[in-house]
Amino acid sequence: MKNKLKNNDYVKLGFTLFISLASCIVLYFILLRLHIITNIIVSIFRALSPILLGILFAYLLNPLLKVFEKIISKKITPKIFRDDKRHQKFNRIVSLLITYLIVATIIFLFILFIVPNLLDSLQVMINNIPTYINNIYDYLKNVLRNNPELSTSIEKINMNITEYITNIMVPSADSVVTNIANSVTSFVSGVVNVAIGLVVSIYVLFDKENFIKGAKKTIATILPDKAYNSFMNSLTFTDKIFGGFMTAKIIDSFIIGLITFIVMAIFNVPYALIISIIVGVTNIIPYFGPIIGAAPCALLLLMIDPAKALTFIILVFLIQQFDGNILGPKMIGNKTGLKSFWVLFSILLFGKLFGFVGMIFGVPIFAIIYSIIKNHIDKKLEQKKAQ
Repeated sequence: MKNKLKNNDYVKLGFTLFISLASCIVLYFILLRLHIITNIIVSIFRALSPILLGILFAYLLNPLLKVFEKIISKKITPKIFRDDKRHQKFNRIVSLLITYLIVATIIFLFILFIVPNLLDSLQVMINNIPTYINNIYDYLKNVLRNNPELSTSIEKINMNITEYITNIMVPSADSVVTNIANSVTSFVSGVVNVAIGLVVSIYVLFDKENFIKGAKKTIATILPDKAYNSFMNSLTFTDKIFGGFMTAKIIDSFIIGLITFIVMAIFNVPYALIISIIVGVTNIIPYFGPIIGAAPCALLLLMIDPAKALTFIILVFLIQQFDGNILGPKMIGNKTGLKSFWVLFSILLFGKLFGFVGMIFGVPIFAIIYSIIKNHIDKKLEQKKAQ
């Protein structure tokens, strides 16, 4: 009997060593071919990008769809249909039509009014860059007229800039054209992906209950009951944090961008449209967003008119005070549950890893990770106290 037990122990030990060795060999070959695997994964994500965009659009538009479904189900469909199935189908179709009609209207108005003005402003700004550089040069020259040494240094810097533009930027026009062509190709590809994504999102929203049921069944077959319940609770919490925070932050940033445009137009600040778009987009990033958006705009205005740059800085400061103390707390509150230090930490970490996109999505993602870890630690401590 003892010999049998010993033999079983040896078999288990041998099997464990074999699995460990095989795992090490597989890991070695994965690391050896890591770039190939990475390229394959990137290619798969590129191929699936329209589908992933469609799921993202469906997720973002789902709250709006729910609002219309509630309104229509209470006020319209009960008067027309008695059958619940027909009632639900009609409700979903009409709600989808209204939702995507609003999306199409926003896109149409953006293309009709915003894009042409934006392109015109960019064209004027590019054409006036030499004038702006000369303005700075003349301004510095007047300020430093009483200091000949610094004035000579500035003249040398100006000559170097002119030489760089003449000898380096102009000869490399072919590469610039190539880069522009590549950018246009990427832009067209992006537009196509967005268009396909919008179509996919319609199918996802129309049949979302079946998609959710299918996903739940698939997860239930993979995970044990306890792990499944824990995963679904985490997923519900993720939806609450991520969806709530991002939706509120996007609306908040849109309002801030609109307020910025109106205020800049009233005070006759140049390139009000470009500035308001930059401020609105970067405002999505907590803490650093206003600085990231305001710094290049202030620099641009400084080249045009230092007085306007100062006006812009004062106005943006006041707008951000309104956002930070009144609008932001009412719309966003503390949906993430993170303290200021962890918000700062998540922005820096995800910004370093994933750039601008990481800075936008870093806070809600880190809030989810932080909450899961915190709940796990709390459960472990409770179990230790109970023992």
